[in-house]
Amino acid sequence: MLAFNQLEIKVGKRHLFAAEHLNITNGIVALVGRNGTGKSTLLKTIMGLHDDFSGEISINGKALEMFQPAELAKEIAIVYSKSAIFGSHSGRDVLMLGRLPYQNVFAKETTADRDQVNQIIALLQLENFIDEEYTVLSDGEKQLIMIGRAVVQNTPIILLDEPAAFLDLVNRHKLMEVLQNIAKSTNKLILFSTHQVDILPKVCHAVLLIDKNRLQLIEEPGSFKSTIYESFGINNLESDEV
Repeated sequence: MLAFNQLEIKVGKRHLFAAEHLNITNGIVALVGRNGTGKSTLLKTIMGLHDDFSGEISINGKALEMFQPAELAKEIAIVYSKSAIFGSHSGRDVLMLGRLPYQNVFAKETTADRDQVNQIIALLQLENFIDEEYTVLSDGEKQLIMIGRAVVQNTPIILLDEPAAFLDLVNRHKLMEVLQNIAKSTNKLILFSTHQVDILPKVCHAVLLIDKNRLQLIEEPGSFKSTIYESFGINNLESDEV
């Protein structure tokens, strides 16, 4: 579904990392690396928001640069760690924004759009707060709605940039349950950046690791933690985050 071929990503004159040939299929994949290694830049590059790279990124065999913005919005949705500002709109209104790529120039919602939103409300169990004003919701509730908006967008790929960064322990676990539920209920690739290592063997199908200016794919859950800790020079396998 998502492939990198002879990829090299830069920021200005700085070389971040390279990848020779990597292919990622459906499921939950974690993106791990130390601060400043290029995790957020990789997600922006996949979204078409960073063009300082060589090589090729392709989606289902089609090169990224061949997609028009409107086409790409039907292939990839992204959720950032920091919640956006939506004024006095309700959580339901925010979810409906995920249907914009499929609406006409007047952004008139259809019965199909409302059905999609209602399905996601039920899937993510948002009923208790979905009609409240978005700005008054907790960080955990806002993040669930933003993930719901990405799912409503109905793209085969969902990217999440450190989605648990501002969540407490309870909401972090709930977030992982939600991602697992989405993965089981849909046929999507969910790629999320994280510093939480202990959860990865239970949640992820694979890990993308950025280390020593190289992007590598780890596909054996039993080796996730040891490979990541070894690459960072950490001997304490009881550590929760890197």
